[in-house]
Amino acid sequence: MGKIRSRPWRTKIVLEYTLWTIVALIMGIGYMYLVLGPLPEANNLWDFFFGKLYLFGLVRVGLTIGSIVAVLFILFDVFLINKKQIFGKRKMMVRMLTLLLILAVVAILHYLLEKTFNLI
Repeated sequence: MGKIRSRPWRTKIVLEYTLWTIVALIMGIGYMYLVLGPLPEANNLWDFFFGKLYLFGLVRVGLTIGSIVAVLFILFDVFLINKKQIFGKRKMMVRMLTLLLILAVVAILHYLLEKTFNLI
């Protein structure tokens, strides 16, 4: 029979995964900033309008990529990292490395689908 867990334990787990999800979303926006480059300078009304579209694309695609990374990270963490019984600072380092590796794989797939295969 499974263990009965307390409510503070569940709350801790939810808050922990919420923090990792926020980190993944920020990393997704950061990746899109690397792909798109800095915000173009607004010299007239059209440049201002296209700057707003740039920010919309940066946030929308960045959050989409970040959410894909977050879901993959949570699945990987629940099914693999927690089963290995890793504790302390080593667990944090394994999680950070896992998050970076998942972002790298998603970024490579995004690049291949966008530039090489021209599907996106």
